[in-house]
Amino acid sequence: MLNRAYDGYAGRPVEFVGVNIWDTAESAAAFVSEFDVKYPTGMDESGSITLDYGVRGIPEKFFVSADGIIRQKYVGPMPEAVLITTLENLLAEIEPGG
Repeated sequence: MLNRAYDGYAGRPVEFVGVNIWDTAESAAAFVSEFDVKYPTGMDESGSITLDYGVRGIPEKFFVSADGIIRQKYVGPMPEAVLITTLENLLAEIEPGG
């Protein structure tokens, strides 16, 4: 689902970033390989992202503005329709004609 959204929003003011907070680097790399993750990913080795964003469990999705403000947070598995609606609503606020 995230790969489809990543491809579908190419060229629009949206960035996708995956952050691994609990697994080892090897486990995270295996996940990226197994699921052919296309968007950038990284490790939260220091735990600072987890603390700063108030992560309580996984999966969680954060919608962050260009100035670093958390606009929305979604906890748990996110249906694709909810992801698209959320992105479209947020983009409508910043794109011309939105």
